[in-house]
Amino acid sequence: MPVITKKPLVEFWQKNARTEKELTKWYNIVVAAAWRNPADVKVTFGPLADFVQTNNGNPVIVFDAANNRCRLITAIHYLKNFPVKGRVYILRVLTHDEYDLEHWKDEL
Repeated sequence: MPVITKKPLVEFWQKNARTEKELTKWYNIVVAAAWRNPADVKVTFGPLADFVQTNNGNPVIVFDAANNRCRLITAIHYLKNFPVKGRVYILRVLTHDEYDLEHWKDEL
């Protein structure tokens, strides 16, 4: 599935060098995926993917990445008939501490 866009990952690992390998691994898994629904995401990532609602009611998928060093907050647009053409939007890449503040829940 295409990831829109890789730039937030690169910016994050430029500031947090120890995350580059794991974020690249996450990216490569996602672009090779063809998810039809949230259950497919769970099959791929298991407990590393959580489905959360923001305070505005928007559904997001939060990935625990880089060995618990960061959280990727994403929105996934599934296309059941053409899953490889779905989209994964990276909304935020946060450190674990930034994520725990939960400010992102009000922003998204």
